[in-house]
Amino acid sequence: MSILLNVPFSEKDEAKKLGAWWNPELKKWYVKNRNEYIKFKKWISPRASFFVVCGHLYIIQGENICFKCGKKTRVIGYGIESYMEFDDEIESGVYYDKGEEIHIAAHIEPVPSKLMNYIQSTYNYKNRYSKFANRTYLANCCDNCDVLQGDFFLFNEVDSSFWIENKEVASKLNLFKITLKYDMVLDNIEMGFGSNDYMIKQFAHTEELDLSII
Repeated sequence: MSILLNVPFSEKDEAKKLGAWWNPELKKWYVKNRNEYIKFKKWISPRASFFVVCGHLYIIQGENICFKCGKKTRVIGYGIESYMEFDDEIESGVYYDKGEEIHIAAHIEPVPSKLMNYIQSTYNYKNRYSKFANRTYLANCCDNCDVLQGDFFLFNEVDSSFWIENKEVASKLNLFKITLKYDMVLDNIEMGFGSNDYMIKQFAHTEELDLSII
């Protein structure tokens, strides 16, 4: 696995000296070894703090009972398996999990355009204003009556769709695994951690999703 860099032409010699490789097809520099990502931090992201999702990303599909119409509706989150975190206080990017567990994220930012196009053509997922949160965000909406299915009630409340209480709950989830061509740079991940997250990988149904994301 590798990561693409945004190297200005004037800094190409510096990047090459540090060990970056040139991809003539994409006309971009890249790094092969995750242990060396920290050396190229300024070309990975202009932000002081950011995340790198490594290897795979998941769409996690669950099921919710709509509070308005009472019917079942599909709802989704994102599954993060292996990732790195960078900020000014971390001298070398911190590498988490390495494929041992999958954690559920309500949101990732930014959502790659190919992924967004797929999600919005497959699910009822759109920008909606939430009175509870007092803000507009990309939200799950009911497949039947179109009402917003709020983040708090899906991701943070006990007995909610993505609250992993036991293997029965985990087994109701469907994981759509997206193999990343390159490690993915994200500005932010709204991710929760639970003591039973290991059950997601163990009991949920998993299938590959043929979606090329860079």
